[in-house]
Amino acid sequence: MGKCGLDMVRILKVATILKELTVRDVMVIEEVDPQFECAKTVCGSGGDVGAVSTFLTALAAYRLRCTGETYWRRFADFFVAKSRSRDPVDIVVSFLVTDPCSSLLREVKISRVRKFTGYTGEVATLIAQCNFKQLWSLASRVLDSDPTSKTIVFAVKMGYYCGRALGLCSDPLPQEIPIPVDLRVARATLSLGMVQSSSVNDAVARCRDSIVRAWSIVGGYIQIPPLHLDSLLWALQNPETFSKMETSPISRQALEAIRRLYREMGTQL
Repeated sequence: MGKCGLDMVRILKVATILKELTVRDVMVIEEVDPQFECAKTVCGSGGDVGAVSTFLTALAAYRLRCTGETYWRRFADFFVAKSRSRDPVDIVVSFLVTDPCSSLLREVKISRVRKFTGYTGEVATLIAQCNFKQLWSLASRVLDSDPTSKTIVFAVKMGYYCGRALGLCSDPLPQEIPIPVDLRVARATLSLGMVQSSSVNDAVARCRDSIVRAWSIVGGYIQIPPLHLDSLLWALQNPETFSKMETSPISRQALEAIRRLYREMGTQL
């Protein structure tokens, strides 16, 4: 099998394991995701301004000098304590200017956020309408970026978290929106033997399309949109979140399936 090749036997094995989960099980698991908890904090404090600010902050969540968990905790603390503006672009730029996690490519990140000047009302409306397919399209168009790029897809996920945190959205995400390929998703994919690559970093750089395809196949087989599987893969690699997930109100069958997947990851490391 060549570089970035899909291993359909492994992909179908993962899909068979996860067949015991429902999309509602995964949505319950998402509620112990540290990023969901931060979205609840920000949106609880700032309503729709918090929701748009969270979406814009996600568009700058790359090349961080800290973990994603730390980045989002810092943003939530900043928003609650310091932001008095009603302009989400100003809020997020003020955060990025001083945030030590964001020092790499800081000006590029600020430029990305500023491109949404004039679009914040549309972003707020799409989140309130739970129209995440259109939000995905808008983000790609405004930034002139590949719609499968990690930050575009991840920003949609954070907008969705805010829609749920505000009590506006209860349905799953669209099946068409792919999983965001970052180091943790790549590590899980390689550990499960679904895609072949020489290293995790190489997989992120060169095998994104294959990783997206692998999880799209799994998502289609189990009828769970791939973007919902992102939080599950993160939880499997974060002991604190995994512990919370084990005590969340999901079915016994779902919990056993998640434990089986965890063991599969371990056997492939």
